[in-house]
Amino acid sequence: MKMIDCSCAIGYKTLNYEVVNHEHLLVREKVKQARDAEELLAELDFCGIAQAVVSHNAMADVDPDYGNRLVVEETAKAPDRLLPSWTILPPVTERQYAPEALFPAMKENGVKLLRAYPQRNRYMLNRVAMGELLSAVSDARIPLFLSPSEGWEPVYDVLQEFPELTVILCNYGLWSHARLTFPLLRSYKNFYIETGDMQAAGEIKEICGKFGSERLLFGSEFPSNAIGGPLACLLGSGIKQEELENIAFKNAERLLGEVSL
Repeated sequence: MKMIDCSCAIGYKTLNYEVVNHEHLLVREKVKQARDAEELLAELDFCGIAQAVVSHNAMADVDPDYGNRLVVEETAKAPDRLLPSWTILPPVTERQYAPEALFPAMKENGVKLLRAYPQRNRYMLNRVAMGELLSAVSDARIPLFLSPSEGWEPVYDVLQEFPELTVILCNYGLWSHARLTFPLLRSYKNFYIETGDMQAAGEIKEICGKFGSERLLFGSEFPSNAIGGPLACLLGSGIKQEELENIAFKNAERLLGEVSL
């Protein structure tokens, strides 16, 4: 069965040990990271993963423009397997992120997915700061990866303001998330969850039963997780073969096919 990992990162993070800085950034463990495309491909090959959506840690740790350039350089080494994703900034301060500039650049570089790190990159993810861009992203059906790692309020707020926005939730933690994600799954038809942190018994099967397998995408969130853990949880989830295929690759291919640039 084909597998697409919808959330991998390359590049060494600036911190890889336990530390709390003045903005309360906590890195809790030293993990194996992929320095470049070659090292990530070795991890994917070991786990039998055909393709991966890739970000670069420099997007959040160093500079968004720099990270976006690096991820294009690395994914170009294996364009049939590595799919680049970019991060965004407010067009009011960086005009290269206005839709009329960003979308042609995305098309030229084969980018169909976006990410936002508002806390790390110091902006507000709302209509006041980002309305021009977020409206266009929603209309173009471009998936936007968001993490609640520094709070769930921005995720809820942006969906309230842009209810048609396609959001893929990632890096949400290993503890049960049902009370926080189920309301979003119920309320917003274009809200999805990647399964990297879904490693508690029965989570995947429960969501399939309540909301359908179409709302989940396989992702490891490597290197926060080793790829094998989320992969084993999906394959051992006890869901039907059709549901398994949806999560493994069909949902990702459908979302990519809906993007209009």
